[in-house]
Amino acid sequence: SSGINAEYGGSNTNSNAELKRLQAELTEMTLTVEGIEKERDFYFGKLRTIEELCQDKEGDETHAEFIATLLEILYATEEGFGGPGDELDGEEEEEQEEY
Repeated sequence: SSGINAEYGGSNTNSNAELKRLQAELTEMTLTVEGIEKERDFYFGKLRTIEELCQDKEGDETHAEFIATLLEILYATEEGFGGPGDELDGEEEEEQEEY
């Protein structure tokens, strides 16, 4: 056992301390990811509600320009960023942008 510790360059105490540090770091990162996912879902829900309201009013001529602008903003994408499943080849991507 002591040969293994010497081979990996640390004592059992150092290994335990490092393990605890890494476990604490993992716990912190897990909590951060959970918080970010919760926030993402919260704002996605709001945007989805806005999208549904816009779609319901799409034929309404009173606010047609406003609704069109909102939908344009909601569906806009940035280069290098897209949602899951947006990995399309060039031809499909150009076709999709027309809609």
